[in-house]
Amino acid sequence: MGDFLDPEMTVRNKVKFPDVYSTGNDCDESNASGQKVVKVSLTANFDATDGNKGWRVIIGRGTDREEEGTVDSIDANVSITLDANLAYNHTVTQEQTLDQQSAAAQKKVYLTLTANLLAGETVVISAGETEEESGVIASVNADDYITLVDDLANTHAIGRKCKHTAPAGISVVEVLWAGVSEVIVKKHYKRLSLFTDGNWVTAKITFLGSLSKDGTYLEVDTGIAGTEATVENTEANKCVGLDGILRDSLETVPYLKLRSGIVDTEIDQYSDAQINYVLMR
Repeated sequence: MGDFLDPEMTVRNKVKFPDVYSTGNDCDESNASGQKVVKVSLTANFDATDGNKGWRVIIGRGTDREEEGTVDSIDANVSITLDANLAYNHTVTQEQTLDQQSAAAQKKVYLTLTANLLAGETVVISAGETEEESGVIASVNADDYITLVDDLANTHAIGRKCKHTAPAGISVVEVLWAGVSEVIVKKHYKRLSLFTDGNWVTAKITFLGSLSKDGTYLEVDTGIAGTEATVENTEANKCVGLDGILRDSLETVPYLKLRSGIVDTEIDQYSDAQINYVLMR
């Protein structure tokens, strides 16, 4: 009888909930390390509720100043306040004007305004002029002068410019989110059971289906009043068998993704959770 067994009658596999990135907003002012406030002009995509989409953020992704944080509070269209201090400066490009001569062999550069200049940043003084030079800011005396780490090599006249150019990407704030799983290749299989692990955050489970593995994934509805095919609140370390309307709704969908929560009310799985699953013909 062994010759007639179907070795693929049952398939066991697992899917993770990978981190993805979506639009937050760029910093519109420089934000200093060692404090929690991040100035952003639009805050609609951020959320101060633990686990909601927009609660976890990543700043400066892909740069030397990349860091993650969680949102404690929001000042609408002004700023977000994080739960922990920033580890790095996240600065914006700016140009200021010298209002006093700044002499060689000393560290002070006199400026009309110092807004958005922060200690640790590199500035270029008299850009494009014969006396052009760069220096690292040691400290800022608001709207009076900046003090450099090293002495100026040249004298810079009134009216010259002091420029800071922010490195690409360091002031970009994005939403960090893990609410949708990797793909389950379900074609040729009718039955599906799910096994949550110990990292699973309690949430409803809904489904996204596609005609192809790399295609567009659409909400799977039951066909009854257009309601989402939904597994009610599921906790960690549970086995979920799908039957009845759920089984019938998913039976012929060839490619699936699992969503943590329902549309517009998704729950973050923090990229740690994975779901084991079993498919049967």
